[in-house]
Amino acid sequence: MQLLTFRIVGHPAIPNSQWIQVDSGINVFRNPQADHSRALLQMLQTINPPYDIQAMDPFRDLPRSIAGPDYTRRIIPSKKTAAIAVFAASSELVQGLATIDPLYYATDRVEFGRRRDYSRWSNFVELAGSTRWSEIEPAIAGLLSRVGKDGDSVAGRLRDLIAGLRGADRIRGNIEGELKSRLMALRPFLPEKALPGLEACIHAVERAQHFREARQLAGEHLPCFFFVNAVTTGLIPNQADSPLAAAACLSPLGFLAEALDNGHTGTTAIAHSLERINLSLQAGYHQLALHCRLAEGLITLESGKGPYARPLPELTPVRRIEALLAAATAIHEDIRGNLPLWLIDVSEMQLEAEEQAQLLQFLYRHGTRWQCLVIPDGRFLSLCTEKAAETGKGGVPPVTLID
Repeated sequence: MQLLTFRIVGHPAIPNSQWIQVDSGINVFRNPQADHSRALLQMLQTINPPYDIQAMDPFRDLPRSIAGPDYTRRIIPSKKTAAIAVFAASSELVQGLATIDPLYYATDRVEFGRRRDYSRWSNFVELAGSTRWSEIEPAIAGLLSRVGKDGDSVAGRLRDLIAGLRGADRIRGNIEGELKSRLMALRPFLPEKALPGLEACIHAVERAQHFREARQLAGEHLPCFFFVNAVTTGLIPNQADSPLAAAACLSPLGFLAEALDNGHTGTTAIAHSLERINLSLQAGYHQLALHCRLAEGLITLESGKGPYARPLPELTPVRRIEALLAAATAIHEDIRGNLPLWLIDVSEMQLEAEEQAQLLQFLYRHGTRWQCLVIPDGRFLSLCTEKAAETGKGGVPPVTLID
């Protein structure tokens, strides 16, 4: 799925952001205040982070109340959304959703939100998650009028159940299962011509269950949000000053190693997965000459062959960044079947001009497949601005500047 737009709510640096539109390929923030862009991406990462969000508790230091001119209102974490992101549904997701309910063929966009209590919600834009009673009340009344005398007791139980329902009531929760059960009990007492109407009512009642299944499937298609910054690449020590910043400093390789270890049963399955990953690295990133291993729950990377092979920490800064991006992408794609979304903070990497040009060229080369959001420093922004002016030709990945 491709990220289309997002906004964050409640961060001290940006209490309520506007909706931020993003594109495929490389998206570069033009905001001169890197700390504001960093806050945006750290909050955005919580939509689908590569860490246990309850354990990391990234919202721990966020304000617990909202102050206005004449009031102070306490924030209820279970009712306060901190980050919202809207994605374009992939064709693979739509096909999977349609097997749950043909209604989801109309799926265009999927919206995800993370609340302050760390629960995550999702919606299918313009598609309801359940049926209102008013939508099926006339049809059910019609069915009841056609029940034969031998079905009076069954019809009576259904009438008792629906007696308290009002037009705006949603058919979900406890009423959902009971209503479906009592509708199905009508089947033997209805004429043949009424059965299609019965099936339509049952299908409408099942909409909430279908929504739960669809939401689960959409979550499985959601990409992980990986942060790459000066800490995750080992360029500077971790000096995070908040739980949110500390969470953004976790290397994606640790998360992927655990996923690789837990996602396969037995060493043979892991070996086959690593073989696929290394073939993918050779095919897609041959210039890096990367080789990936999993040992004692840790992923190790080497660049080069034979006596010239060098582990990740010994590579030059820009090669280290490129290797991390390439390896994590290949592993994520093998494990989850899709590509991660990259959040890249160049502003604190202290790369030389030549290294920045090399990194941008690497991102540009893979921009047709990747989607990444970048926090630049002044020099990297100048490079991106020049590159953005070159885009627009057929097959060239975009560089989009975000204000």
